[in-house]
Amino acid sequence: MKKYILIAILAAAGLWSCNEDSLDASITVDSNFQSSAVGRDGWIHGYAGYAATADTTQLDTVAATALLPRGLDTTQYGYRILSRYSKGNMFAYLKKRVSGFTPNKSYEMTFQVDLATRYSASAIVDKVTFKAGVSRIEPVTTKLTSGIYAFNLDKGTGTQVGKDVLLSGNITSTNPDSRYYTILRYSNDGQPVTLTSNEKGELWFYAGTDSDYKDTTVFYFDRIIARFKEL
Repeated sequence: MKKYILIAILAAAGLWSCNEDSLDASITVDSNFQSSAVGRDGWIHGYAGYAATADTTQLDTVAATALLPRGLDTTQYGYRILSRYSKGNMFAYLKKRVSGFTPNKSYEMTFQVDLATRYSASAIVDKVTFKAGVSRIEPVTTKLTSGIYAFNLDKGTGTQVGKDVLLSGNITSTNPDSRYYTILRYSNDGQPVTLTSNEKGELWFYAGTDSDYKDTTVFYFDRIIARFKEL
């Protein structure tokens, strides 16, 4: 089945009703990156944690939509993230603004990220942590007076989890070989979490790897999906 990109308000039998005057519906944000280089569906990549003085011998970053690698469906696209910072911890992430919510309204949300990865636990255990969250403010990278490019949300550092993280885990596969496999990660162990939209009726998503691994890390976002119920 072909993948698709969808941002929609679903109103169907068994779900919540929706009309022109209300958003008390099931809202689904579903990004599969199924297109060419323009198929990013509003997602923007970023990097944080590295020094402004880092040169190409220490730092390497590449992010773009690309066909999925061998071992998966190579006719389909994902968002490929490559990162390497030999001098310390670095956060490589995607972010996306979603609008259309009722301003300052509480929602119940479930959040899932599908990753294509080829790493075994023995390769990067305790060195690369996957983190994701949803925020009322935009996730950005800012340059500090210390010369470090920092992430503005509280994601924690390395395996430590900050207050703005809803999903935390790793990018390792249980398979013993180095072929790519798709792994699924769920916020709050698949249970709904409650959050509130900002005054503009927006929420910002982010997802990425918090890495102390000094060598190159490559993985693909295969799908990012969130479902909301207005409370």
